[in-house]
Amino acid sequence: MLVSQIPAAIAQETLPLLVTPVTPSTAKTRTDIVWAVDAITPGFIKVEGRLNGYGAQMLDWFIARMPEYNHLVQILPRRSAYDAMRAAGESGKTICIPGTQHTPERAKDFAMSGTVAPLLPLSVVVLSSARHSFRPYMLANGTIDLAALLGDTSRYTALAKARSYGPEVDSILATAINAPNVLRTDNQSSFPMMLEIGRIDWMLAYPVEIEFHRRQAKDASDTLSLPIQGLPRLMNISVACSRSENGIGAVSEINAILASHPAMPWLEYYIDYLGHEDRARFLDALKEFRQSRDLPVGQ
Repeated sequence: MLVSQIPAAIAQETLPLLVTPVTPSTAKTRTDIVWAVDAITPGFIKVEGRLNGYGAQMLDWFIARMPEYNHLVQILPRRSAYDAMRAAGESGKTICIPGTQHTPERAKDFAMSGTVAPLLPLSVVVLSSARHSFRPYMLANGTIDLAALLGDTSRYTALAKARSYGPEVDSILATAINAPNVLRTDNQSSFPMMLEIGRIDWMLAYPVEIEFHRRQAKDASDTLSLPIQGLPRLMNISVACSRSENGIGAVSEINAILASHPAMPWLEYYIDYLGHEDRARFLDALKEFRQSRDLPVGQ
């Protein structure tokens, strides 16, 4: 049974995930991998008690090529998942996060795979019809000067109170957090509607998530995501596993899969969730990534 077919787990509940029949003999020899999933749309979507979304579909793709493991899924908030992985490294258990940004700090704590999903980073999202009005904040390379945009108090935006937007963006936001044009709210899902009705002029979001919300709304206007100066064209998303013997082995197996599938066919699931213009932006950046990337090395 695949990720997209199993009932969504509630916190602390682990679900068996088996992609091939298990006999008494194979059950004894298989190593358990617990995949810690943070159910955030549209990567992992709870639909009628089941998991769907491009993240679930990508995970299915890899699980089908790792039959020597007994795969289980557990829904955990990301911070709890990191804590569980650190503890698992000491106990010898294998817990993996199927998608997390590769950073030097995480590489010290966890076994990290090569890039499994180069994804579009946080962007400035505007209505497509308003594209030209944002040119004053655009640099020669086509990226948005976020500090300059925030400095224009006639342009309203909204930020989620409890959300971190990453160290680079958070440091810029800190200088404008109390500005009159920066609204704060707990309900991030309302941002697309606020943009639609003109309550805000722009918002910070990942292109894939804003397109998901746009498709959910009826008669929503087209949106456009503009890259932010200082952020990479693509985020390097990796699989992270606990630093146990089996966790390191699982990462080596994933790296072998990456090396044998350089075209990364599983990215088609992600591409399906992008809007037209964001899809073109992603495919252009992906071509550059494929030309320049190094194949993953074993841990």
